[in-house]
Amino acid sequence: MPILHLRSDTAQNCGKYSIVGKYATRPFVKHAVLLKADTALLFGTDNVLVWHIGPPLVAGTKTTAAAAEKNRKTTIHIVGFLNLDADDIEGIETWLTDVDKEDRPPGLSLTEILAQYRVSPPIHWVRAENDTPLYRQFSCVGFVLDCYRFIGINLIDDSRAENLPEVTIDMVVAAYGPVARKEDYREKFGIPGTGPWRIVLAGYLFHSLNRDTDVIRRIPHVPTGIAEKDFQTPDLPAPRTATRST
Repeated sequence: MPILHLRSDTAQNCGKYSIVGKYATRPFVKHAVLLKADTALLFGTDNVLVWHIGPPLVAGTKTTAAAAEKNRKTTIHIVGFLNLDADDIEGIETWLTDVDKEDRPPGLSLTEILAQYRVSPPIHWVRAENDTPLYRQFSCVGFVLDCYRFIGINLIDDSRAENLPEVTIDMVVAAYGPVARKEDYREKFGIPGTGPWRIVLAGYLFHSLNRDTDVIRRIPHVPTGIAEKDFQTPDLPAPRTATRST
């Protein structure tokens, strides 16, 4: 099962384009991203370079230049991975390039930054008046899902609303902060009204990856319940120190 349990005492090598997560309060997973490069990580490593939608979007040269340095990095607590082959990696790089060059707001103002984001659906095309697709809006999960779907791996089956557990306002606030209590704020991101809503949470990604590799590549995960908002990593013991015999 391709979940790497990070340690706090020994760095572990993680491959680029691994799916990595950040806790809000352990074990609730708040954020999911793609690791930008091969990196040795500890549990809680700060300032790790990633591709993600914060917001703002950071997916390549264009969007990286528009984002503040702090928006290009995050803290890492969880790592999920697949053994990506050369075709997978080439596909991910093609997808990142396509997303990076889309004609979206540049993300220099707060209004433009927020216009890049969408909670429901987690992947949403914004179109011109003539219906020409301009750019995609993502949630953090949607960013990862769309990337992996491009290379033929559908991690979560959100094709039917019934596949997703209902999420209350308190959980939305836990994921998106106190400002999410404002109905007009939620409406901009596709979650109008007072709920509950059926949205894709970051924790679901890691439950999807907590399966056999061949199953992950063939069968999208359907969350079993709202408890999958959490993903608990074990408290691993420190390495045993060798003792000298006398």
